[in-house]
Amino acid sequence: MRARIALVAGIGIGYVLGARAGRESYEKIKTQATNVWHDPKVQEGIKATEETIKEKAPVVAEKAKEAAATAADKTKAKVEEVKETRAEHKVEKAAEKAVKDAPADVISDPATAPEDEGPALS
Repeated sequence: MRARIALVAGIGIGYVLGARAGRESYEKIKTQATNVWHDPKVQEGIKATEETIKEKAPVVAEKAKEAAATAADKTKAKVEEVKETRAEHKVEKAAEKAVKDAPADVISDPATAPEDEGPALS
């Protein structure tokens, strides 16, 4: 029990002291970051980067548009392929079901008229 109380007290003291030191450290880091951001060399680099982006953006946009069109075409082709495969599969399943469900005692001859066909003679 004493160990738990000591642990909780230690965590509480550490938190309070860390929070005070943490705020001071945070303010120091924030000030340094602001100074770096407003440095003229950094601002020149930012402007150069913005100009490069403005120059390259149309080229990148065109390439992205082409890639999207290609991807769309490939996707459409794949969808059609899947649809055809599913349709073929459905026809095969229907044919298998028809054969399975057909009466076993009927003989079918394409040369014989359907009305002339009858039960198989054993």
